Amino acid sequence: MIEMKVEECLRAIGGKNSSGVGDEFFRGVSIDSRTLKKGELFVCIQGDRFDGHNFIKEAQDKQAAAIVLSEESEMGRVRGKTPVVIRVKNTLKALQELALFYRKKMPVKVIGITGTNGKSTTKEMTAAITQKKFKTIKTKGNLNNHIGLPLNIFDLSKTDEIAVMEMGMSAAGEIKRLAEIAKPEIGVVTNISEGHLVHLKTLKKVQAAKGELFDSLSEKETAIVNADDPLVLELAKSVRAKVITYGIYKGADIKAENICPMDREGFKLSVNFSGKNIPICIPFLGECNIYNALAAIATSWSLGIAPDDIKQGLMAAKLLANRFEVSEHRGVTIINDSYNANPRSMKEALKILAKYKCKGRRFFIVGEMLELGDLSKPAHKALGVDVAKYSIDYLVTVGDLSSHVAKSAVASGMNKKNTAIASGHECAVAFIKKHSRSGDCLLVKGSRGSKMEEVVRRFVA
Repeated sequence: MIEMKVEECLRAIGGKNSSGVGDEFFRGVSIDSRTLKKGELFVCIQGDRFDGHNFIKEAQDKQAAAIVLSEESEMGRVRGKTPVVIRVKNTLKALQELALFYRKKMPVKVIGITGTNGKSTTKEMTAAITQKKFKTIKTKGNLNNHIGLPLNIFDLSKTDEIAVMEMGMSAAGEIKRLAEIAKPEIGVVTNISEGHLVHLKTLKKVQAAKGELFDSLSEKETAIVNADDPLVLELAKSVRAKVITYGIYKGADIKAENICPMDREGFKLSVNFSGKNIPICIPFLGECNIYNALAAIATSWSLGIAPDDIKQGLMAAKLLANRFEVSEHRGVTIINDSYNANPRSMKEALKILAKYKCKGRRFFIVGEMLELGDLSKPAHKALGVDVAKYSIDYLVTVGDLSSHVAKSAVASGMNKKNTAIASGHECAVAFIKKHSRSGDCLLVKGSRGSKMEEVVRRFVA
């Protein structure tokens, strides 16, 4: 964890010491007064829904070692006995510059992971493998953006050997900035599809934004490339770094073969690398998780990790909450994939539900897919067409946008009596409770803003 003299921090971020003395130390950095610990540096970040400057009194009461403020904030807000106060032009930039300064002092090798889908799962799988051989740190939860990544950097120590860092974005230039801060030596782009189109507008611009990670790599570094994703493969043509490919259908350095679904969850397969076929079990649903595992295997192989350690690491990996979590309630199987959604991941979830072995009926419970810009209505309508093609018994939609899924499914041949357009979570749960019975399977999915985990919570309550 970061431990630094305030005076050194001043130099790193180009701040002005407006009170206190600069030879004091701080240990740890916080942007949240609720979790701030005594002796930490408190940075007043201004966000869309909050302003850290409004919580200076709480930071003082909790005995922050120093507080970083915007030059434009009112000096009068800092009252009474104060810690060291540092003023900067932009507190977010200061947070990032401090993270960059600290990262340069750490000898750790950073693995940067981005992509439209699978970032968090690939991160978890990769870290589960690398910790078999190296002291490993990884992104906490989904703290993967311009604020979260710097906070993860501050957790590094000189004894860490590998840092597995997830990199998210919603606009052009954001991955570039994260790469400037984290300085990855291995870059992974899991896949590229429709997402964040509100800002980026087109799939080609999404591709360019994700490609900023590969652009950051030098000739001495490594790019891990999904050979089955044409947009990722296209990026690899201009990459300077060494390229290691993985895939299922195309030729690749790391290739999955002999894929056999296990009885309920996961797959048995062999992975061809180093001229050998290594049998591996992946205990998670969906072909998407085969790709996530292959990305983790390719990354680990590039670090010289032995096949046995790779196998053991994968088996020990745990998915984060709301990612294809399988549970049971009164005989009904629930597949909770409510963390997020876009057109590709929705179709993958639909395929998983259609193939899932259950004695009863299959319910697809769909929230809205957000941040799709002009593609919003067409994407929901296209999902409805797909629902009608698969063996889905009931379709429940939540929200205005997702109502287009139900209307499109009915127009494509699905029985209207087996669909429900719910205005909210409570209405959806009422329908599900009325129609579901023991032996049935529910799959719940939607974008983060749809909060579809509420459907699961209310159903099992």
